[in-house]
Amino acid sequence: MIRKKERGITLIALVVTIIVLIILATVSINIVVGENGLIKKAQQARDAYEESSKREVEGLNTMLEEMMKETGKGPHGLPLVDTLGGGSSNVVLESTVDAEDVYGNKIVVPRGFFARTDLGTKVNDGIVIEDKQGNQFVWVPCTEEQYKKHEYKTPNEDDTKEIKADDGDNPWKTYYYRKYVDWKEESDIDKNKESVKNNGGFYIGRYEAGVPDNASFSVNNESNKSTMTYYTADASNGNKSKNVTAESVTKLKPVSKQGMQAWNYINQTNAVEVSKNMYSGAESSYGVTSQLIDGIAWDRTVDWLGESYTNIASESSNYGNYNNNSTQLSEDVLYAQHVWSTAKTGGATTWVIANKYKKGKPKLGAENLTDTDGRLKYTAADYTNGSNYNTTTHTFSKIIELATGSVSNFKLKNIYDMAGNMYEWTTETGYHNTSSSATTTGTKYAVLRGGGFSGYGTNYPVSCRNGVDTTTFTYVTIGFRVVLYIKQ
Repeated sequence: MIRKKERGITLIALVVTIIVLIILATVSINIVVGENGLIKKAQQARDAYEESSKREVEGLNTMLEEMMKETGKGPHGLPLVDTLGGGSSNVVLESTVDAEDVYGNKIVVPRGFFARTDLGTKVNDGIVIEDKQGNQFVWVPCTEEQYKKHEYKTPNEDDTKEIKADDGDNPWKTYYYRKYVDWKEESDIDKNKESVKNNGGFYIGRYEAGVPDNASFSVNNESNKSTMTYYTADASNGNKSKNVTAESVTKLKPVSKQGMQAWNYINQTNAVEVSKNMYSGAESSYGVTSQLIDGIAWDRTVDWLGESYTNIASESSNYGNYNNNSTQLSEDVLYAQHVWSTAKTGGATTWVIANKYKKGKPKLGAENLTDTDGRLKYTAADYTNGSNYNTTTHTFSKIIELATGSVSNFKLKNIYDMAGNMYEWTTETGYHNTSSSATTTGTKYAVLRGGGFSGYGTNYPVSCRNGVDTTTFTYVTIGFRVVLYIKQ
């Protein structure tokens, strides 16, 4: 009996011991990993240290920035870009100045311009310069190696309309381009490369090229304000062509300003000419040469944008005025509402082109029109070919063309509308035929970049390269952009 009692006591003691151990383990675990445990406190201490260190670094950077602003010198002793302008003072530089931002990134501000420091002073955010006429451009940093990366390479002989990897890891889309082997740059690559090598970058138009006020087809032309103000390539409807054939191209200089009528219906040949004109004549003393944007500058800019905007090279729908971007604008902008017409019988399609720019808050993207919001709201007089607006025989969808720089969300590193609104001509051209053989005579084609307001941002992202149109072709969705190189 005594032995049984001892065994009973031993079993009870064992159970009690296990319970005590469990309690102690629970307490220990809670002390280590609980809400107020050692690990949690260690994590909090680490986070507090990191936050404190971050604040100290930010404070130190702020102090250093303030010191540099006081001295007017950057980390390498060059003038700080903050000292080279500000606001809309229109006090332009009398000579070209090598400068830098507070991180030591180089920028060259050319003669005849000043830095819009109110719009940003960090190179990687997009530094804007402005001339006394109000034209604005953004500095794109570019090393000699980055420039060489995008020099012309003979493309593969295919056109599968799939994403292709042209350079690095970025996906690029190529439409009716890669099956031809004779594309080449007609810009002065050697001269441009030398400018980039010596200056560390180039300038790209902040906006798509706009129509100048002195053009007869300008919406800002006083004589046009109360009459038809949207001009197309079709002379039969009484409108003048934007193709500048009726006016001397030497008198017309594009503008790079916000809220301007985008210069479409211009062929590539004339886009080349008027781009060269921009800083000629009275502006030839400025420290830059201007030209139609070349494919190398476009590709480098896309790479630079891609550093901050993931996958933009393959999907740009949210960054531009596309057919599949249904943004409802909340502020008044200048716009033209075009209509895409589809025959109810046979399905034939055609544009019904607007003849006026309007002020308002349009909803972007394609949208079907009914009699109520279509025919009854927009009369035939609203369109250059208004007789084609017949809801009895056709169905319609409206598609919006925007004035330059209308939507702040379509601004990337201070550059507007590289994705969407207008396909843009470049200086890359080629002679070829449908059998893909290269020639040096005959039909001449030019490359369009980016996407237009009638396309999809998935199919025509900012990187898109399209080579199906001739240098004499004009269209409602095609415009251009000017690029600047520092004079040597």
